[in-house]
Amino acid sequence: MGDSATAMRDPVFYRWHSHIDNLFQLYKSKLPPYTKNELEWSGVSVHSVGVESAAGASALRTQWERSALRLDRGLDFAKLGSVLGTVTHLTHHDFVYAITVENTRVHEVTGTVRLFMAPNRNDKGDWLNLEEQRRLMIELDKFTHPIPVGRSTISRRSLDSSVTIPYDRTFRSQNERSGDPGSAEAAEFDFCGCGWPHHLLIPKGTASGFTMTLFCMITNWEEDRVDQDTVGVCSDGVAYCGLRDRKYPDRRAMGFPFDRRASASVLQEFLTLNMATSDIIIRFKDEIRDHQKKD
Repeated sequence: MGDSATAMRDPVFYRWHSHIDNLFQLYKSKLPPYTKNELEWSGVSVHSVGVESAAGASALRTQWERSALRLDRGLDFAKLGSVLGTVTHLTHHDFVYAITVENTRVHEVTGTVRLFMAPNRNDKGDWLNLEEQRRLMIELDKFTHPIPVGRSTISRRSLDSSVTIPYDRTFRSQNERSGDPGSAEAAEFDFCGCGWPHHLLIPKGTASGFTMTLFCMITNWEEDRVDQDTVGVCSDGVAYCGLRDRKYPDRRAMGFPFDRRASASVLQEFLTLNMATSDIIIRFKDEIRDHQKKD
């Protein structure tokens, strides 16, 4: 529990994490719901959001993957060469978000695109209300993008997610760690390893296909931006980890717009013109593939 690298292996971590989350939700429940003016963006409409992958439109594919890891860093025996181990973990096929947006203003604007995903039914098959669903929302990505006048399509690769860190950084060699423990160099190396593992971005799904709701919202970047120097700092996983020795690069709260309770009872009642949803299916294939390094 004392080290973030091993905390998730301790069963009590999940109880503690849930307890802290409940305390935070209790605080958030005391805050007023966001008003319509705080949510909508006049002149910008999101007409549709979807995903495209090798599994087809509105479909995602997950399966097992086998990776080789170097273990000799943790061994104190005489160095006779690299010590390798293999681990089997969940992964998903790469995909692309496709967002259709319309700008009716007289000039190009820059928007902050916010992507989330959540189940729409509980384990009994009943529809979730918004209060239940918002607490299950998974932030998939958050990025800025120019929006020209008229209708256009925004494409975004899942590999570019601001929530995750690349595979190579998740399983990187600790021999690359520079500086003494506690030094600025070591702290920079550790911080750059912060972020959700990219291969775990998508839930496992089921063999028959598990339906989830994909949510997109675009807000005004001029109201979201934080003016600061970000040159030379790690930007992977920034949505979860922020920037080291910098302000969090978003004026909105983490998890916005689902960080507070809403006056609407279901998600469709919550939507404004700058939001859109769609149903996607996650299919799991019970097969193991060997990891292949991507360019």
